[in-house]
Amino acid sequence: MKFNTKLKSFVLSTMLLVFSAAQAQKANDLIGKWGFSDSPREIEIYFENSKYYGKITKISGEDSKEKAGHIMFKDLIYDPSENKYTGKMNAPSGMTASGELVLADRNKLKISVKKLFFSKSLTLKRIK
Repeated sequence: MKFNTKLKSFVLSTMLLVFSAAQAQKANDLIGKWGFSDSPREIEIYFENSKYYGKITKISGEDSKEKAGHIMFKDLIYDPSENKYTGKMNAPSGMTASGELVLADRNKLKISVKKLFFSKSLTLKRIK
C-alpha cells in the first residue's frame, strides 16, 4: 500500500513539473525581436523583474517623436488561463493605454490597445 501511495505521489509531482515547464516555455515565446508590417520599426520584447517589456530598437524615421530605446510595452503579465499578456502601452507621444498581446502563432503577435472608447489592433511578425 505504501508503494502505491509513493508511486501516485511521484506521478503527480512529475505531471505538475511537466505542466509548469510547458506553461513557462509558452510564456517565454514572446521574448525576441518583432517588426511592424506597415513600417521598418522594430521592438525587442524582454523579461525583467517577473514582467515583460518591449522597447523600440529601430525607428522608421517618419515620426520625430519616436526614439530608439523608448519602452513601448510595460508591465506585461502572462495569463495562462486566457493565453494572453496584459499591461500598459506607452506611445512615443506620451499617451498611455491598456493593452493585450496574443501570440497567434510562434511568429505572429496580435496587439490590441484600448483607451476609453477607442481601440486599435496591430500585427507584428517575429524577426529571425
